[in-house]
Amino acid sequence: MRTLGLDVGTTNVKAVLVEVAGRRATVVAQASAPTPAGGVALLQTVARLVGEVGADAAAAVGVASMAETGVPLDDDGVPVGDLVRWDPSRARDHASALAATHGADALFAATGVRPSGKAPLAVWAQLRAEDPDRWAAMARWAGAADLVVLALTGRLATDHTLAGRTMAYRLPGPGEPVPETFDADLLAAVGLRPEQLPDVVAPGEAAGRVRAGGIWGLRAGTPVVVAGHDHPVGAWAAGVRAPGDVADSVGTAESVVRVLAARPAPAEVAAAGMSLVRTIEGRYEALVAGSATAGAVLAWWAERVGGFPALAPLLDDAAVRPRDAGSPFLLPYLRGRQAPSPDPRARAVVVGPAHDDVEATAAVLDGLALQARWMLTAQAQLAGADPAAGQVHVLGSATAGGSAWLRAKAAAGPATLRAVGEREAVAVGAAVLAAHRAGLGEPLVLASDPVAVDRDSVYDALHARFVTAALGGA
Repeated sequence: MRTLGLDVGTTNVKAVLVEVAGRRATVVAQASAPTPAGGVALLQTVARLVGEVGADAAAAVGVASMAETGVPLDDDGVPVGDLVRWDPSRARDHASALAATHGADALFAATGVRPSGKAPLAVWAQLRAEDPDRWAAMARWAGAADLVVLALTGRLATDHTLAGRTMAYRLPGPGEPVPETFDADLLAAVGLRPEQLPDVVAPGEAAGRVRAGGIWGLRAGTPVVVAGHDHPVGAWAAGVRAPGDVADSVGTAESVVRVLAARPAPAEVAAAGMSLVRTIEGRYEALVAGSATAGAVLAWWAERVGGFPALAPLLDDAAVRPRDAGSPFLLPYLRGRQAPSPDPRARAVVVGPAHDDVEATAAVLDGLALQARWMLTAQAQLAGADPAAGQVHVLGSATAGGSAWLRAKAAAGPATLRAVGEREAVAVGAAVLAAHRAGLGEPLVLASDPVAVDRDSVYDALHARFVTAALGGA
């Protein structure tokens, strides 16, 4: 039985056709393309990719996407202009105004999300104030995955993991079911009503079926699932589903997801720049710590050394370059720091002298690895756990071919790593989740292997220097 997985990412859109048999998921076709700027162009891109992978064989469809990014829809459900991309600096002033009016602590307690410039609630306030023509044309709002599902099924629907990133959806209390709608009071703060937002599909249910006549080569009646926010979807696919499980999901951005046994103090979570969410299945709470520019940092560095072909040998040499307690590292903040200790003013700075391109590349790798260690450590402390205990499942671009980045992560710790072998874990996870929710397959776990790189104690000293420098010390 074959299912289709779609991943609408920050940088690329991916489509995979997956053979699901017993406890195995095998990719039989895949295609990708850069994520376009426009809402209509996004649908055209998805349609082309679906055709390329042969979707006529798909028995179910799962759609995952980046969070926060969305687009206004007109009365006919047609996107109005370009996607409004997630950007921590986009609506910062409006986020501050919402926090001042409604209370930052109160907003976090209600939603599990810190007021920030990328939160759609702040973005909607910005649209209303600064783009009145587009605001007037907006009948409804669709997130990136929601837009694709609308085109497939005719229903505007989303998943709680995406709704939960908007700051307009209430985080349920421990043990309570996830809400089925966006919150009327929160939406009223920016002049919207719940009926202008997508339906929130209950965990375990499909959003709908491919509409009559079919579309993009998919058969009419094929079940369609909003798989959810890309990082939690990848974590679920990696088997991170029970309290104590941890995932490090790396793409353009990086997200560390820890499933909780008990909720930490919300004020402490907010102060650390993290979020409280529910896992894909809606059963457990989880802590999420993010770095907006992880994979983007490697792309940034590649531009400075002559492109990715020139970077590849530098990465290989950097992976084996010896480190000591005084080695340089990069503070990897292209657009501020989200967690821990959020700082929108943080910028990319190399701490310590780098004498050649190999040492500078090693500094970039170590900065990324040390930032991940800091997030993992702070997150474990909030959860009352030992940061070095257990294993962290790593998935995404950092895992490719036993990469230099993965080696640096393993050496830096704090815990041992398992690498998910499937490069497109989010898209494949969406396909597997779709099969499961449609009643066609088991909720299988993607294969992973221990990373055969030992912890290096030199990173203890480097981490101490890193945190001091990041917090503005010498």
